[in-house]
Amino acid sequence: MNNIYFKSNKTPNELVLRAGQKQFNEINVIVSNADKNKKLPHSNPFRVQAFIKQVVNRHENIENMKYTRQGKILFTTKDPICAVQLLSLTKFMEADINTDVIWENICSRFLIFDIPANTHMEELAEEIQGKNDIDVVEMQRFLKQNSVKDMSTVLITVLGTTIPDAIKIWFINQKIQHFIDRPRQCTKCYSLAQASRIRDKTNVCFLCSEEHVGPCQGPEKCINCKGSHNAKSNLCPAYIKEKKILELKCRNRITTSEARRVFNSQNMKYSEAVKSSPAFAELQDTVNLKFEALLQSVNEKFECLLQSVSEKFEKQTAIFAEMLHMTIESIMQNMYKIIVQSLETNT
Repeated sequence: MNNIYFKSNKTPNELVLRAGQKQFNEINVIVSNADKNKKLPHSNPFRVQAFIKQVVNRHENIENMKYTRQGKILFTTKDPICAVQLLSLTKFMEADINTDVIWENICSRFLIFDIPANTHMEELAEEIQGKNDIDVVEMQRFLKQNSVKDMSTVLITVLGTTIPDAIKIWFINQKIQHFIDRPRQCTKCYSLAQASRIRDKTNVCFLCSEEHVGPCQGPEKCINCKGSHNAKSNLCPAYIKEKKILELKCRNRITTSEARRVFNSQNMKYSEAVKSSPAFAELQDTVNLKFEALLQSVNEKFECLLQSVSEKFEKQTAIFAEMLHMTIESIMQNMYKIIVQSLETNT
């Protein structure tokens, strides 16, 4: 039994079908030329559509198709059966092809800690799948060479884009931690933008970013951001940017390219907001001035209205007082007459 690495014995088609029972956003299938040195040719879209309709009977569930810069074709679907039919292709038009699925769209990765180092990976996978609603795709144990520790950390890849807060192993509720990969650098030129297998030139010095033989004599210069530090520095702005992109990818379960696009889009919106802030401040000042003028005009009109109402009220009060005075005076006169008449009658 393997004590370091485990990979599911299920075929990619079986795993994709099982992923249909989990939560995921989309399935991306990559079609590439069987000859790795050649790209798939750009064919007439009508011919491509006609070919796909012939070989994929669930073609109506294909949401998008595009050619990549690497000369491959990327199909996007949310239908696992449609994805399996695409994965089963061996020819595309007249070209022999290889197919694969982008697992990061339908899988999640997390870390578990304090796993006995003598536990075989197959037994651990069986234990995890037996006691949790989880399909393990692969596992890798992190164990340093010549380490004498009895416990180790294990990286687990499972189907589905959602993972629980903890899993049960050996009657223990084991807490898990999301795995966020570190930015990868070319081991030949230390660039963050390309893999080692792509570069075919002479190795570059990570200190000065130049090609030379012998100890480095030049000043430090980063090949990624052109700053005055070596290319391995964790404080490099380009390295920090890549870390944020990978974290965005992990949190949102999207591809690296999609995370890069979202990150750049967010930064662009922020920079545009910063650039447009003077214009916004000027607009705000104009609005404030107009509002103050409007408020002053309303106050003046209100004071005029209040004064007019006050004058009318005073006039109405004076008229009422005069009428009341006249009424009282009339009553008094009438009472006087009654009293006089009463006295005359008695005499």
